[in-house]
Amino acid sequence: MQHKHSLTALVAALALVGGLSSALADPLKVGYLPVTGHGKFFVAKEQGLFAKEGLDVELIEFQNSADGLNAVVAGKLDIGAFGTTAPVAHISKGAKLKIIGGIMGGDAALIATPANAGKIAGIADLKGKKIATVRMASGDAVLRGALKDKGINWKTDVQIFELKNPPAVIEAVKSGQVDAGLVWGRMTCAPKTRA
Repeated sequence: MQHKHSLTALVAALALVGGLSSALADPLKVGYLPVTGHGKFFVAKEQGLFAKEGLDVELIEFQNSADGLNAVVAGKLDIGAFGTTAPVAHISKGAKLKIIGGIMGGDAALIATPANAGKIAGIADLKGKKIATVRMASGDAVLRGALKDKGINWKTDVQIFELKNPPAVIEAVKSGQVDAGLVWGRMTCAPKTRA
């Protein structure tokens, strides 16, 4: 039931924006990330929900929120699902952006190898650790706030490595380059095979 309501809200939000681009008869360009939560866009398209609202939607993939948001700011996208941290940072610098609503839930997770997981029972245990994250991701902002709330200065008490996307964070954790990493959702990044 919740899935149906989130699809309806998604289509309604895009319909509001779609009014702007439908006058141009161009498809509504919607940016998304390769994560499970953004699969709703494909379900809505395949179920004909966009067409039902008179929307011709073109889905454009980005590997991280920063690249997608830059495309919105540059006018290359009409709308995108890129978290809240990056848009708020752009708005604070004068960008004319509007946040319509969320598509994802609290799905960020701090990951570690089995050897390191036992050493990290909570946020306080991150002091002195190397942490990989994706800059400007909502979970990144939440992590930095949680560190601050525990009296840990995220600039000096931990080493934060800002990587391009969650798969890069996962690789940094697996290889031992960092003690923990912050990711969200399940990335749809299957290994490429040769035919």
